[in-house]
Amino acid sequence: MEAHELNDLLLRSQLKQGADLKILVYYATAVPIGTPVRITATDVGRLVGLSTTSASRSIGRLAANGWLQLAYTAVGVKFYCLGHKAIGQPSAPEPTDEPGTPLATVRHLHSVQNPCPRA
Repeated sequence: MEAHELNDLLLRSQLKQGADLKILVYYATAVPIGTPVRITATDVGRLVGLSTTSASRSIGRLAANGWLQLAYTAVGVKFYCLGHKAIGQPSAPEPTDEPGTPLATVRHLHSVQNPCPRA
């Protein structure tokens, strides 16, 4: 993430808790946008100076609010990447089973802001 993108993220997030901000900034700067962070919540917490409990709670809050997005689960461990709010894109609509709705929606993604796949 480039400096202007990180600045925009910080201004948009307006997070109240320091733990959430630490976690969000770590995810924004640890890997290229669209790439999942491939370490556990315990390890992320250790790197940014938080307990496992604080890191897990922050990750849960950020994911619930669209700042992080579940990329995949392996052996019961969840791995996340930046969510739609963090990269400044609208959220994808929830799928519906109503008759007449399209099976898929095709979206063109910019290579600079390529969000990670939906879980």
